[in-house]
Parts: sequence; structure tokens; C-alpha cells
Amino acid sequence: MASTAFPKLARKAILSDGTTYGYIHVLATGSKPTFLLLHGAPSSSYIWHHQVELLPKAGFGILVPDLLGYGDTDKPESYEPYQMKCLVPQVHELVTKVLDTPKVIGVGHDFGAGLLSHLYVHHKELFSQLVFIATGFMFLDSPFDPDSVIQMSKEILGYSTSGYVKVFISPDGATLVEKNDRRVDSLFYAQDPKVWIEYFGEPGGFTKFLESDIEIPVAHWISPAELEMHNRILRAGGYTGPFNWYKAAVFCGPAKEDQDLPAEEKMINIPTLFIATLKDYAVITDMHIQNLRGLAKDLRVEKLDVGHWAMLEGKERVEALLEEVGNAQIREL
Repeated sequence: MASTAFPKLARKAILSDGTTYGYIHVLATGSKPTFLLLHGAPSSSYIWHHQVELLPKAGFGILVPDLLGYGDTDKPESYEPYQMKCLVPQVHELVTKVLDTPKVIGVGHDFGAGLLSHLYVHHKELFSQLVFIATGFMFLDSPFDPDSVIQMSKEILGYSTSGYVKVFISPDGATLVEKNDRRVDSLFYAQDPKVWIEYFGEPGGFTKFLESDIEIPVAHWISPAELEMHNRILRAGGYTGPFNWYKAAVFCGPAKEDQDLPAEEKMINIPTLFIATLKDYAVITDMHIQNLRGLAKDLRVEKLDVGHWAMLEGKERVEALLEEVGNAQIREL
């Protein structure tokens, strides 16, 4: 929640469809570019709090929205408004409404990488460079089937990465998590990332965790104050909105326009960085790398020995990489 974590930087905008978006905005210094930072699910703009502090110190601009269902942004109860065909025009309007700069460096993590993928395909003029963290280019042009992903990950990795999705899309999933939110936080930010295999990836594992009294040690790289802020923001908004992102992907599927899009329209023609998370047991990292190598003409892959939350666990390296990306753009001007 932008106004809770960053009250002096927080802003709100009412879009043409009546939706209110909360966001953080800091102007760039001189000719330095602006970063558009898109969080995943379930988190919020707060997941970027290190970058919110450090990128402006280096002179870069930032635009960090609370995406639909999170923080200061509206939270529709039904899942239909969370389809990419609804989210893309909203975020595009927000960017063009707030920023004077003609182009941004797009950075996406988790579901934010999926939104970034769709934004790029439909609004290539908006971006000068792309950065994907943990999750690569995800353009939903076919139905998202959790069972297929579970089976595929077992075949490739020997374990499932996505059993938790079955809980997220269930009718009582949000209520179950809200009742156990602090224990769920300990799982999300576990000291041992491998616990995700049993309690997050394995079908039935997340339900088993929620119905138990299992306590998981929290990672050293997230402080009690950071964990409390994360919990406070999600508790205030609830998990219905965050889980609606998954429901929209599963139950609505892709827009016909995206299904019919020619393959060449999904090629990436600008410099692209993929920050791979080697201890991330919720993604098939090699598959994301292979997919990007087939799409991006100018691809750089950096592999970090961290889990899913690279911007927290690997904050120094992520910040250094983002500043490299930004400074490279300045040299090209």
C-alpha cells in the first residue's frame, strides 16, 4: 500500500473507466530514465521498497503502482476485471497520465512479469528496455491450466511448482489464507526455500500447511519490520483481489485478440534482462530462459543464487543490475 509504506511519495489517479490506482512516483534527474516497477501476486508496491529508496538516490525516476486488487488501488470482488484485456489499458493509461517521458524501462516480477509482457506486446512504443525477475515473458494466448503446469513441472523438475494455485482459485482460498496470514507469511518468506516444494508446489501441500500448526523459520533477509508491513498491507486489503488474478487467468482465459496475434508481434525487439532465481521452487527457470532466448533479440541472463523474492534477498545485486540497465540507456542517448 503506497500510502502506508511511503506516505510522502504516494499518489492516486482516477482513470477514464473510473478505477482508482494508487502509486509511487519520483521524477528522474536530468536525462536519466524512469523505471516502471510491476509487482506480482500476492505482494504490493511495497515489495519494491529497496528500489523505491535506491533508484531515486541514483537519479532514476520510478513509477510503482499498487496493481488492481492491492493497496491503495481498487479491489473488485469479481475476477473478470482482472483479465489482461482490462489491466493492460488501465496501466497504460496510468503511465501516460503520470509520466512526461516518452519511454520507460519496464520491470516485472511474478504476475507483474505477465502484465509487463502484455503491456509490451500491445504498447511497444512505451518501452526502451525490459527486465524480468524470477518469471520471464508470459503472454497468455492459450488457456491457463494449473493441472497441466503441475504435470509439466513434475516431468521437467521432478516436483510440482504450482499446487498452490488450486487453493488460490478455490471459493474459500482467500478466507483460508486470511485466517492464517502470519503463518502464510512465514512460508512465503521461508529461510529454507525448499519448503515450497512440499507446502506450496505439491498438490494438497498448501492445504495441509493451512490446516496444520506447522511453524516455519523466516528468512534472515527480511526484517520483522518488513514482514509486519507486508502483512499489514495485505491484511488491510485482503486476499480476494490478489487471488482474482489467478482466477481470471484460469476461468476467463486469454482474450481472442491475444489468441489470434501473429507470432512476430510477440517478439521482443529491445534490450531485455532476465534475472533468474536459482533457488525459486515456484518456477521452471530453464524454461523461462529458453523461451526468452527464442523471443528476445538482445537478451542478457543473470543468474542469482536466491529464491523467489530476488529484490529482497538479492537486493544489492538487483539494484546494481537495474542501475546498469539505466546507465546503459543514458550512454546510448
